[in-house]
Amino acid sequence: MKTRIAKVGAKAGTTVAAAVCLAVGGWGAGAHAAVGAPWIGYGQANTYNGVRCVQLLVNDLSFSTGYHTVAVDGSFGPDTNGAIRAFQSWEHLPVDGIVGPNTGAALLIATKDGYGCNAYVPSNH
Repeated sequence: MKTRIAKVGAKAGTTVAAAVCLAVGGWGAGAHAAVGAPWIGYGQANTYNGVRCVQLLVNDLSFSTGYHTVAVDGSFGPDTNGAIRAFQSWEHLPVDGIVGPNTGAALLIATKDGYGCNAYVPSNH
């Protein structure tokens, strides 16, 4: 397996986070998420990899959304919920704090490569 590590942002730890995602899921080929991946949010079938990926993605967009970065720990809680809601508002999506197909696709498109998280985030593609 060929490994690629790239500096993907100016924030401290972003390169390390990308390298960790490479180990977890590989480098994504495009901005499309997995059809049928579990939704992420309160009351959803959250998976560790799904939540962790969403945390990486919303952190990458925190400057744009105006929400502070959240812990990347794979555990869904109030901070992750707030970051998702801030992203949904910024992206003019329905604000419900749930990463379903529309929010998942928008997250991956907004972050360009999705940190290799395509298999863990739901999509409408």
